[in-house]
Amino acid sequence: MAQQAGSGEVELSAGDLEDFDAVYAELRGLPGIAVEAVPAPVEPGEQGSVLDLLTVACSGGAITVFLEIIKTLVESRGPAFTLKLRRGRNRLEITADNIDEVLPLVKEMFDGS
Repeated sequence: MAQQAGSGEVELSAGDLEDFDAVYAELRGLPGIAVEAVPAPVEPGEQGSVLDLLTVACSGGAITVFLEIIKTLVESRGPAFTLKLRRGRNRLEITADNIDEVLPLVKEMFDGS
């Protein structure tokens, strides 16, 4: 997936298939957000997973929209909802308990900071 000018690309995965589908459905087709479902790579020592991951790239203005969508999803899906983001070696996990502290870090992740 080609990155858009001024944007970062992150990998995003969810705790279960229903949550994964909800995230994909909310992000797909939004202006300024490029999202693609791809097979998740298997890391050494892991058996792999049936779940895929999403690659997400946002233009500068769309990052705010992305963060709002993620916050709404986390809050509406309940305490069991877990969203994991990765960019290079940087990894974050978003839950209902840490959403307000983690969202600024997600923005930095997109900005490449």
